[in-house]
Amino acid sequence: MIGLEIHIDIAPGKRQEFLQTVESLLAEIPVAGSACADRAVFERHGAPNRFLWHENWEDRGALEAHLTSAEFRTLLGALRVLGNAHDVRVVSPESRKDLGELRASNTG
Repeated sequence: MIGLEIHIDIAPGKRQEFLQTVESLLAEIPVAGSACADRAVFERHGAPNRFLWHENWEDRGALEAHLTSAEFRTLLGALRVLGNAHDVRVVSPESRKDLGELRASNTG
């Protein structure tokens, strides 16, 4: 499993339009089909116009195909119109390793 994260700051007055756009985009089936395990958008607590777009992909090849797709360009275009999409990053199993070790040490 490999993830994609995009941090988004929505422009003042664009919140409702952003939420409608997100609802529409999340309802669409990704171009790569079932290789996308899940997609979700999270709002930062205490910061009403800061969001995180998150996707999980079955493998790096599927994610890379998605990153070159028209669907992904449409997503980025919509986010740029509605605010500032920044901190686009791939979250790999290697970057998650430390969290697993931390969690194990806290349960013992």
